[in-house]
Amino acid sequence: MTELSDKDAEDLAKRLEAHPNYRVLRRLAPRTAFHEPDGRALARGVIVDTETTGLNQDTDRIIEIGIVVFEYDPATGQAYRVLDTYGCLEDPGMSITPKITEITGITNEMVAGQRIDDARVAALVEGASLVIAHNAKFDRPFLEGRFPVFEALSWGCSLAQVDWVGEGLGARKLDYIAFQFGFFFGAHRAETDCLALLEILQQHLPKSGTLVFKSLLDQLPQKD
Repeated sequence: MTELSDKDAEDLAKRLEAHPNYRVLRRLAPRTAFHEPDGRALARGVIVDTETTGLNQDTDRIIEIGIVVFEYDPATGQAYRVLDTYGCLEDPGMSITPKITEITGITNEMVAGQRIDDARVAALVEGASLVIAHNAKFDRPFLEGRFPVFEALSWGCSLAQVDWVGEGLGARKLDYIAFQFGFFFGAHRAETDCLALLEILQQHLPKSGTLVFKSLLDQLPQKD
């Protein structure tokens, strides 16, 4: 069988999309820009994700961090350029269980001798107006315990501060939400999850039509 070119595959995908009995999922192609700066005042946003040895924030440790830095309009939630990305493994000083390896794909051999660059992380989040995680209740304590620089930053949670169920999506898992917006990605690797979340933040909710990121921003505590 002749291998399809990208163009031929896309043509077939469009034909299937036109049929009411089919939906098409495309692999995430991370964007470096959503809009170019147009003179308005932009804020600095940071999306973070961690993979850890477990769920206990007192005894478990980070084994991978992902960070995506981008600029956005705080009035509309519109993203502009992706300014930087960072992903790094870290040796937690303890064994990674087979269950965690099954979930994340990260092995003891992969993290051996690895260390997250603290200075790089601090530089990436410097000046951030908002840090966003898809389950900040989980990621935030791990990050604040490992990198005190996160303690002084404002946080938003795309899991809890967007009404996914009310908007008809039915579930709040990141990969499921991506499916509903027509794309898929290699889940449970930190940097990839961050890029997928940024793409989701720039989609419009199915019922209200509101930009996802705008919906999240509207739920943040108002500053005096």
